[in-house]
Amino acid sequence: MYLIESKQNISLAIEEWINKDLPIFKYIIKSTTAGLLALCICMYFNLAMPQTSVFTVFIVMQPFSGLVFSKSYYRFVGTVIGTIMAIILVGAFAQDRVSFTLFFALWVGLCSVISFMSRNFMSYGFVLTGYTIALVAMPTIENPLNVFTYGIDRLSEVVIGLLCASFISEILFPQKLSNTLLKGEKSKFNLLISSFSNSENLFDFEKGSINYTRDILGSDALRVNSSFETNMKKTDKLYYKRLNSQFMHINTTFFSLRNTINNNKDNSEFINSLKKIYADFEKCLSNYSNSNNLSALINEIKIVKDITKIRIEDEKKSLALDDFDLIHDFNSITSLFLRLESEIYDYCNTYYNFTTNSDKIKRLEKFAENLKFSTYSDNVLISLMIIRASITLIVVMCIWMISGWEYGSLAVLPAVANTLLLSTAPNPVGATKNFLKGAAVGFIITPIYNFYIIPMYVSDLFTLCLFLTPVLAGISLFMILPGKNLIGFGFLLIFITTCSIHTQYNVSFDTFMDMNIATVIGLLFSGLSFILINFTSNIWIESRVKKALSKQIEITTKDKLALQRVRLESASFDLIQRYSALGRLDNKSNNKILRWVLSILEIGKAIINIRRNATLFTKSKPSEISRILSLIRKFFDLKDKNDKEEQMKEIKELINKFEQVHLRSANDQKLLKDIYLDFSIIYSLMKNKEFLPIKGETL
Repeated sequence: MYLIESKQNISLAIEEWINKDLPIFKYIIKSTTAGLLALCICMYFNLAMPQTSVFTVFIVMQPFSGLVFSKSYYRFVGTVIGTIMAIILVGAFAQDRVSFTLFFALWVGLCSVISFMSRNFMSYGFVLTGYTIALVAMPTIENPLNVFTYGIDRLSEVVIGLLCASFISEILFPQKLSNTLLKGEKSKFNLLISSFSNSENLFDFEKGSINYTRDILGSDALRVNSSFETNMKKTDKLYYKRLNSQFMHINTTFFSLRNTINNNKDNSEFINSLKKIYADFEKCLSNYSNSNNLSALINEIKIVKDITKIRIEDEKKSLALDDFDLIHDFNSITSLFLRLESEIYDYCNTYYNFTTNSDKIKRLEKFAENLKFSTYSDNVLISLMIIRASITLIVVMCIWMISGWEYGSLAVLPAVANTLLLSTAPNPVGATKNFLKGAAVGFIITPIYNFYIIPMYVSDLFTLCLFLTPVLAGISLFMILPGKNLIGFGFLLIFITTCSIHTQYNVSFDTFMDMNIATVIGLLFSGLSFILINFTSNIWIESRVKKALSKQIEITTKDKLALQRVRLESASFDLIQRYSALGRLDNKSNNKILRWVLSILEIGKAIINIRRNATLFTKSKPSEISRILSLIRKFFDLKDKNDKEEQMKEIKELINKFEQVHLRSANDQKLLKDIYLDFSIIYSLMKNKEFLPIKGETL
């Protein structure tokens, strides 16, 4: 017995080491090898700053090849644009420091904004565009005739670093995003089946709701970056896009359904009737959990959908509903039940075709054409980011120009880099502190190399690489450990910037100290900008989110119908990610904003359906449709609580009046029924003000 337990413990320990520690070990080997390879190539070609190439390797190195290729691509594009702009600015304003500073500040602010509005590594590319100007322009500002040569040299070193990182990532312990995407889809599928096979996730309001949103944008980011890998089929990429959009639809429907049921959680008879309606679908999913026969599940869901319709009619008769609110809640909930079953049926069908590769690519391409992930932008937030980035640069430049300090220009580089890189970090002030902690480690390690190890023991390139290996491996370890990457980045910045990694040893203690002091000054001013220009309080964020979501209702009621459901949802989930990333939201605020977003998503989707169906009438549409939509839009702009209540009464009266409308055409009558159901969903969600981003009211 003891031997069996020992073997099991050893087996578990080995498995844990393989899954957790081995990937870290592989990453350290890959990044250290790529950094040393880049260093050797730069020294072979006698480039002036081989450390730039090493720095580039560590910045773009990622555990997965697709991420390395993607980041390298955008780093290259950003560096090329930044180098060109640096040459232009130095050539035009080298003798006019004021004009140079103003145009430089404008460019940095612009890069900060575009970086914020972009997603994935495209955002990083625009950060590099602003950062590269400081890298190329500041060292040559005193000798503008050298800017072209200097810029080309730095670009060459960056390209060598990118090529080395990509090459080593592909040949040494290669890890593909396709495998991670496949595991992610399996995990999401199993999560849906397990959560919907337990009715408590819908009806038990004491139980915390499951958060599906965290996987949506993350999965899309992995899919986008996987485009840089050659081993993935085009059909697989299209399937991932389709599965993610369908998962997003299910997520919205689930929360809308749960929130609408929540309106009547104290009405036990009503809730029990809903549980009876849901019981067949719950049993269907539970059976799959035991059999894992996906094709059988798909066929059974198709049968259950018809059974659910019968159950709905039976329960509606048994309840004998006569209250307006209960009638509309029942209509809304049962409509959402049917939609949820249809969406899960479609999702399972797509997942089955994906796992069996049985669908045709033309069908997938046609579906993918209608999918467009949209991003959210906030003009006020953008303006503040421009101000922060620009003012930080102007202040550091002014200090350099006023002081006349020879190394003052070197403070610009870390100030710009830190401000751009950390603008959307969860906690930019805390991130700057971690950055400085890493810099402090660099202050200790670098002089040991500069004034003891390199002059005493390094005699050729081989010995230089040999002695650099431990410190590069240590930096790699910091950069791969969760929560320690910024410490590693600060360590990297100081070590690479001030260590004598050149073909000829040339360093003095005064120069070393001046460079370190300049770097710290730049980091401190960047951190100070995050403290002084702070726009991430909970109250401010909630106010901005309310305004953005109210605007979304206005867009869906007034703009063209080209707004697809997937675009509405993706922009809203992106909004959650943007504001959650600002770092000051606690769990309570995050949950509140999540409820707001999901309610607006459902209302917006219903409005889009209503407007689309309203264009299909054989004759003119009933006037009540436009009037109700107009009242819904105005409701979110009202600030007075009494005005809102009056508005809800008017909406209720118009919906009641709309229910009495009858048209001769059978098609028109069906359209009326569909529109009425969508109005029921909107009304049911609007009743629960806790879930609405209402202006002028605090929760």
